[in-house]
Amino acid sequence: MGTMNRSSCLRWLAFLTGCAFACSLSTAESTGGAAGPAAGAAPGRAFTFKRGVNLSHWLSQNTDTLTYAAPWFGERDVAWIAEQGFDHIRLPVDGRLCLNPDGSLDEAKLTPVDDTVRWARARGLGVVLDMHFLPGADFNRGGEGRVFEDPALREKVADFWRRLARRFANQGPWLRFEILNEPVAPTSQQLNLFNRRMLAAIRQSNPARIVYLSSNRWSTFGTVDDLEVPADPNIAITVHYYEPMVFTHQRAPWAGFTDTMPAVPFPGRVPDLSGATADNHPLNVRTGDELTVANIEAGFSKVAAWASLHASGREIYLGEFGVYKAADPASKRRWISAVRAASESRGWSWAVWDYNDSFGVRDAQGQATPILQGLFPR
Repeated sequence: MGTMNRSSCLRWLAFLTGCAFACSLSTAESTGGAAGPAAGAAPGRAFTFKRGVNLSHWLSQNTDTLTYAAPWFGERDVAWIAEQGFDHIRLPVDGRLCLNPDGSLDEAKLTPVDDTVRWARARGLGVVLDMHFLPGADFNRGGEGRVFEDPALREKVADFWRRLARRFANQGPWLRFEILNEPVAPTSQQLNLFNRRMLAAIRQSNPARIVYLSSNRWSTFGTVDDLEVPADPNIAITVHYYEPMVFTHQRAPWAGFTDTMPAVPFPGRVPDLSGATADNHPLNVRTGDELTVANIEAGFSKVAAWASLHASGREIYLGEFGVYKAADPASKRRWISAVRAASESRGWSWAVWDYNDSFGVRDAQGQATPILQGLFPR
């Protein structure tokens, strides 16, 4: 999803282990990335990317009341994440904030990325560096996709990815790249062209690092048919899942629901939502419709069938899934458990949304939530 209660996203309008080669570059861009052994990291440790958590609203989706790299997150949080059983962090970063006017990288904005990679590596955790936003690419407010239509802007963004990839080229398999979170391109062909251009820029300095490509229109399951998978052997596919939105986003104002809408259980039936949604809300469900585990399985099966034909042998990464705080605890546990099972039974990896915001695995008091309990039953 990317944006939760701290954003104005209107998603309801429609419904990414490689080893980087070591390089020695003399520029400031190439010297970042916390190269060298991390304190406490065991030599030869294998980094896996099977069970992750998204770190939202720290380096991305920052509003006037949310400061970039604010001190609420740090090394102790990474330790807690590792202790729960996660093996990686998906790190959303607002790429628009990491660029200086002259096109160079803003090192101050990238220092927290270095810190997170160092903290994570020391505890055996991998990191997915996810460009949550890029110039001309914003999934909020119905989606902005200028970067897909403007060749000059696309080249500017490709240069950004070239510089960013070169800066982190000396990092090992504990770091992966995700080109763009939830792209919203006017056409999937435009996204395919964009993906090829960004991948070419990355491969200039990182020929073997794992890079995630996303399906179009908020990374939904329904657009994977249009995704072109390059022959590059170090490509993985990422998709997101929040269905049905009437359950996962119940009472979320940015999703067009009122805070007085009746509770939606899972499993269960859709209640009468008359007067509980914004005008002309595309619910895609009707009063009395059943919300079941079988529905979840059916959606996952369709993507698995596509992958067997078009992405055989590729990692499929469920980069986001989650439930907003308004849902009842038992329903949260059941939905999260069902989605995790649907993913793992097909050999997919996953990263839940999110760490400690309104979809969090950890609450404001630092305790485990029903979301974490659904992921790792104790």
